[in-house]
Formats: sequence, structure tokens, C-alpha cells
Amino acid sequence: MTINRRQLLKNSLVGSAALGCLSLSACASKALSPTQHKAQNMIINGNMVISPTFGEPLDETSKAQLRQTGLTAFKQSIGGSQGTFEQTKDILDSFKYIYEANPDVFMHVNSAHDLFTAQKSNKIGIIYSFEAATMLVDDLDNIKYFADRGVRIMQPGYNNSNAFGAGVMSIEPPLGLTNLGKEAIKAMQANNVLVDLSHAHEQTAFDVLKVSQRPVGITHTACFGVNPHQRNKSDALLKAVAHQGGVVGIYEMSYLTPDLEQQSLDAFMAHIFHAINVCGTDHVGIGSDTPVLGFDTGEESMKQWNEINAMRKRTGVAAPGEGPPPYVVGLNGPHKMHGIADELIKRGMSSASVDKIIGNNFARLFKAAW
Repeated sequence: MTINRRQLLKNSLVGSAALGCLSLSACASKALSPTQHKAQNMIINGNMVISPTFGEPLDETSKAQLRQTGLTAFKQSIGGSQGTFEQTKDILDSFKYIYEANPDVFMHVNSAHDLFTAQKSNKIGIIYSFEAATMLVDDLDNIKYFADRGVRIMQPGYNNSNAFGAGVMSIEPPLGLTNLGKEAIKAMQANNVLVDLSHAHEQTAFDVLKVSQRPVGITHTACFGVNPHQRNKSDALLKAVAHQGGVVGIYEMSYLTPDLEQQSLDAFMAHIFHAINVCGTDHVGIGSDTPVLGFDTGEESMKQWNEINAMRKRTGVAAPGEGPPPYVVGLNGPHKMHGIADELIKRGMSSASVDKIIGNNFARLFKAAW
């Protein structure tokens, strides 16, 4: 059977909360002034979304936009929220098209050393991750199988409960990590996989911290102390993750405020600075949960976004408050990470601290976990 590379890469996005730019057209972006902040070391985003067009030879304009991001690497969720074992295998196979089509732009990151290779070669590294656990089919041997395939970050599960533990939308006990889940966490860390708690229920997350022998991450979330939403994490959990050496990535989702509105820069910054106050500058990063080049706000893309939202609600995987596209006003484009850095400096943060927030903290966490 002939594999349709675009469809397979598109399948890797299904179920993700950041499904913008699925119209496959170029994401709208305007010419941008040079950044005021010159990053030292790496720029890493803890959660972003590829475009299926990355599996085809890109024109020079698209390549220039990608280089404008300044990204050393970003984490990409594979298989969405409900991917099966076979589907996820096929999607992993499809990523070869990205590297074959654009070898001068992309590379797979499978180790901490690969981060340095991406940086030195001026390429953008893609870090494979699982948001769900459906592809593991409750078999701990599959953790090693997928780790050997280069999946370096895994979660105990998505929004709902499974055989490993409870997700953020779970309300029926048990709400913690199951015995099988405890073994899964041990298997992940034994195979040099970072455990991600972004979608874990609070009790599940604290149970993971009791079992964990390495720092863990919350790659894309926000602060419950700023907006009390299920997908946002409590100060107690943020502090506990930081205490064990972990990193918390702040996203641009509609959960930053209680209103169903396009998120503002002030709202986004409120969560970043709250996380810093709770965790310290060594334990906060950016996990935008947005398309790499920005969200395409065109008519066709918005139509697809609304269809995806409706599908997520029908299947019961959506969290309350999903609606507005995933981006902060003023950061929607390839300039995102530079724009965040500039805004942090504008608000009084030192360049050294900014470097930690936009990449160095995640780089340290990945080295500790891998």
C-alpha cells in the first residue's frame, strides 16, 4: 500500500489541542523587526505542532520563516490523544519524509547530544512524544519498543482515566497512579524517557513524583493560581515538580483566562511570572502548544479548527473551555520565541534568566532524563 506522507503527518496531529494550520496553507506572518534579545545557547519549545507540508520540499520563503523561529528543537506529540499501536507506528515511519524532503532544515532529536548537533548545524530538532497512552495498549514492553523508536517523552495518559492513572478531567476514584502505572513510570525512566505530567490528574502527578527517580516535566500547562481550570496546575504541584529538578512549560491555550477569548500577552505573562514566583527561574519554560510557524487564521483553517473542536467534544477528550485558536495575540508567527524573550526583558527580566526560560531549562531537563 502506498503511504500518503501528508495524510500520515496530518494524522500525527489528530487529537492534539493545537490543530491550527491544517489548511496546509502558509501560516500568515508579517515581516518582523529584529529581536532585541540575542539568545545564548538553545531555544527549545516544550510543545509545538508540525505542518503536514514539512514532509514535502519547502520553498525558500518557508525555510526562511523556519529559521526565523530561532528554534533549536521543539517537542511534537505523536499519535494524538487516541492513537492505536499500529497507527502510531505508521506515523513514526512517516517522519522520515520530513528529514528526506528537508535535510538542511530538520533532524530528529533522540539524545541530549542531538540538541547540540541541531544547534551547531543550524537545524531544527524534532523531539517525539506521546500525550496519550493508548498506543502502549497497557503493555509495558511497548514502552521500550517506542523508546527504541526515538520517543523520548511520554505521559501516563491524556485527559481521562486509563489503566495507568487518572487524567485531568477524571472525577471518579481512583484518581491516582495505578500499580500498573507505577511500573510504567519505572519502565519509562529505565528507557531514558522523560515523564510528562501535562495531562495528569493532580493526585496521579503527585503519585508519579513519589515513584520517580529522575526529574519530570510538565511540558505544557499554566497556573491554577491565576486561572482555576482543570488543565492548569496548582502551586503545590508546580513547586513539587521544581523541587525534584523538573521544568514547567507555559502554553498559549484558551485556559489562561476564564473567558472564551483570544488570549492576550498580559494574560500569558501573568502565568509565566506566577510560575517563576512559585518555581524559580530555573524551572520554567515555554510549551506553547501552537503550530511551529503560527496559527493560520484564514477561513478554511478556522473551519477545520471548529470541526476538530466539535469532534473532540463528541468523543469526550476535550477539556472545558476549548474554543479560541491556540495563540497569544502578538505572538502568532515564526517570531514567537523571540517575541517572548523581548517581552520578558521589557518586563524587567535579565538576559540570563530569559535564556533559561526560552530553552536552557528544558535542555537541562532533557539531559537529566535521557
